[in-house]
Amino acid sequence: MAINFPYLDISNCNASVRVAQNGAQVFGFDRVGEAPVLWISPKAVYEKGKPLRGGIPICWPWFGPHPTDSEKPRHGFARLMPWELEEFSEAQKGVTVSSFKLTHNEETLKLWPYKFDLTLTVEVSKSLDITLTTKNTGDEPFEITQSLHAYFLIGDISEIEIQGLEGHDYIDLTNGNQVKTQGDEPLLITGETDRVYRHQGSCTLVDNRLGRAIRIDKTGSNSTVVWNPWEEKAKDLPDFPDDGYKNMVCIETANALDDKVVVEPGQEYTIGKRIQVAAL
Repeated sequence: MAINFPYLDISNCNASVRVAQNGAQVFGFDRVGEAPVLWISPKAVYEKGKPLRGGIPICWPWFGPHPTDSEKPRHGFARLMPWELEEFSEAQKGVTVSSFKLTHNEETLKLWPYKFDLTLTVEVSKSLDITLTTKNTGDEPFEITQSLHAYFLIGDISEIEIQGLEGHDYIDLTNGNQVKTQGDEPLLITGETDRVYRHQGSCTLVDNRLGRAIRIDKTGSNSTVVWNPWEEKAKDLPDFPDDGYKNMVCIETANALDDKVVVEPGQEYTIGKRIQVAAL
């Protein structure tokens, strides 16, 4: 499918990454000689101002539906707006750094009445490091929820497990927001899954079909979101293949639901994730 918006193609001797100007969305992370790490829907819409299904969308300044106004865009506006490239450099051989910026403007102020600078930094090496820094440039505090909403490519949903969430409480968004506790076993995806874990640590996505383990480390995040729409919901999503749920899972680095962040005037808050891949 044609890509109808500007994007930056970052390549070095270790990996390549594509970042859209629209939403500063990473929509490819390919290590040299290996299967892609991120999943992109074959039905994704590559158009300016529209959300792109796959990669790592930025959900900001709210996660999910707006808490009081259902007319405002789901997952906020950051993923829908053009960002500016601020920096692009090769820090050393095989390590490339780029940063992108979104600043409040007339359009954002209509949706959210606060002044801010938002900076996404992307470092590409054998791993992918992403940080999102919110700076309050106004004169009153504001509250945010947010997510680096990563879609991972998997060989088959029946042959993966997610390690690192054992024993943690989670909010089950498929079951009336009930609070439940993950057991002592790794998480297996066997049906529609939409969970917000109260979790600060790392996760590992073990993929037996592709023979790899993807480790996700994070900072500034007290929530880990795991999402897979499964068969019925996949059919209801226009930009999602009916069987696409078999080859993807989202593991999101987030501050979600009651995990709210207050940013005072002149202060900053940074959330980040590192994605590393190893053979089994």
